[in-house]
Amino acid sequence: MSILSEVLPEKILELLKDYLDRIEETTDYFKTAIKLLDEIRVGEARKKLSDSMRKEEEADRIKKKIFDLLEEARIDPAVKEQLFYMIGRIDDIADWFKEAARELIIIPYLEIPQAIRDGLEKLVNISVEAASKTIEAYRRVLEGDSDVKELIDNVDELEEEADMVNLENRGKLLEYSDEIKPLTLAILLHDYNRDLEEATDACQNASDFLRALIVAWKRR
Repeated sequence: MSILSEVLPEKILELLKDYLDRIEETTDYFKTAIKLLDEIRVGEARKKLSDSMRKEEEADRIKKKIFDLLEEARIDPAVKEQLFYMIGRIDDIADWFKEAARELIIIPYLEIPQAIRDGLEKLVNISVEAASKTIEAYRRVLEGDSDVKELIDNVDELEEEADMVNLENRGKLLEYSDEIKPLTLAILLHDYNRDLEEATDACQNASDFLRALIVAWKRR
């Protein structure tokens, strides 16, 4: 039995699974857009970025339904507060990917120096992998498997790697500043880099909270 199924109605559990699906689609579409940009398929890439943002909006609508049902559910107030917080941490992941998509959709990506693009794409891969492992951990818990320590530890490792790549990318923005015109493009790239790093931080926060939730429930 899932630690969540002990306290949550089936309807909320099913909505949580749908919610996780939409978050994953948000990140998958985003990563596909990067691949299309590298293949100089700009129109298709922008469509995928739009799709990514649309999936985040769908996730947000599902989140509101979950919140409405949680407010009405007869659950211990302390547990209910934990669940609201948990969903908020997952939501942060999608929010940061949506911000990254917004930045990328207006950035002339193919005009960015290759070294900077390489660094940004490295950070994309890290952030998407961290999101994938976080979502998998939550899915497994919903399905009754609380043995997700390895996944959560992997997310922690990815967050540390993201911190290093983030710093490297900021250094590259300085190193290649003469090749980045106009100045507003450098600002957009800085913000985009930050969004990706924040997305990975959000994954760590969500997975660490899941770890704490599992420990608390095992002590009951």
